[in-house]
Amino acid sequence: MTTSNIADTFAFHRATPDISVDEHVRRRVIELGKWVMARERVYLDKCFWIHLRAARTNSPSPQGTTDLLAGLTAGVAAGRLICPVSDALFLELMKQTDPTTRKATAELIDELSLGVTLSPEPTRVATEVAHFFQAGAGRSMHPLEHLVWTKVPYILGIQHPAATAFPEDEQVVIQKAFFDHLWEVPLETMVGTIGSTWPFNSPYADLANRLNRDNAAHAQSMKSFAQVYRDEINGVLELAAPIAADVLHDMAKKTLGPDIQPSADERETDIKQCLGLLRAALRKPVGKRALRTLHISALLHAALRWNRAQKLDPNDLFDFHHAEAALSYCDVLFTDGPMRTLLMQRHLAIERDFKCRAMSSVADTAEWAVLRYG
Repeated sequence: MTTSNIADTFAFHRATPDISVDEHVRRRVIELGKWVMARERVYLDKCFWIHLRAARTNSPSPQGTTDLLAGLTAGVAAGRLICPVSDALFLELMKQTDPTTRKATAELIDELSLGVTLSPEPTRVATEVAHFFQAGAGRSMHPLEHLVWTKVPYILGIQHPAATAFPEDEQVVIQKAFFDHLWEVPLETMVGTIGSTWPFNSPYADLANRLNRDNAAHAQSMKSFAQVYRDEINGVLELAAPIAADVLHDMAKKTLGPDIQPSADERETDIKQCLGLLRAALRKPVGKRALRTLHISALLHAALRWNRAQKLDPNDLFDFHHAEAALSYCDVLFTDGPMRTLLMQRHLAIERDFKCRAMSSVADTAEWAVLRYG
């Protein structure tokens, strides 16, 4: 952003003091969501990004990768396609210890994603829950698919600077202008700024070990896939119920005033009520579609548990997050063979409930991309 653009941004926000920071962010998100949903969305997992980076840098890559890169590049250039990323992919990118290859991957992601990412998973869950409750209350809303996108500087969440040395109205101007500035920062710049300061340890190693122990302990009690799914969704919803209670509290504040504050006992009651509401919702197809991230997460974990011989690897958790993002909000998922095989299991009914096509062969994806985008 040039100096003149920065000055124009500050002038605009000073002229619109009636627009709060939250409202400004909401408008930018909705604007972006409409733009994204007008394009076909192809989600690539880490392996495909690495293949494409290899092709771009003339390194060895699977047969067909060059054609795949050409097809995707043509689709993006024509305004027909976008390859959005997610918080899980960002974390995997930052695990790459070689700064040269990490920079090259980031540059390619910038080119094909155009800086677009899904909001972080906890935010998506909260957005889905809020949208579901507000729809149930009969409120007019934007489509859910317009509310879950952001730009890569906010890939792990949105924060605003606290400029307490300035008057309150000028703080708001600074926060809105700073948001607009970061909105345009590319991933390659972020990666270069972070450098080698990012911790490279996987956040999922301990979790995978704990889940494997729990799965082994309960393996003999599994009688059907439906029962395993119920167990998984109940566990997921216990984590989501406090989020749902916060959503209802925010809705109540808009109606009853900002000073409303539940007591500890009232909040505990709210959480239990929300747990019941979410459980009831996920017994119906419309609820599974509305609360899609929670539903898909439970499905994938249940599928892995149902295969008693399979142990969970930390990288599987990244793959699960990729699948949740892609199945929920994208048209096509490029993933590895084992994940595609898992998704094609008939008892998951993924193809019935979600219209995202999963592909794993580089040759097949290349043929698809060239035929579709030239």
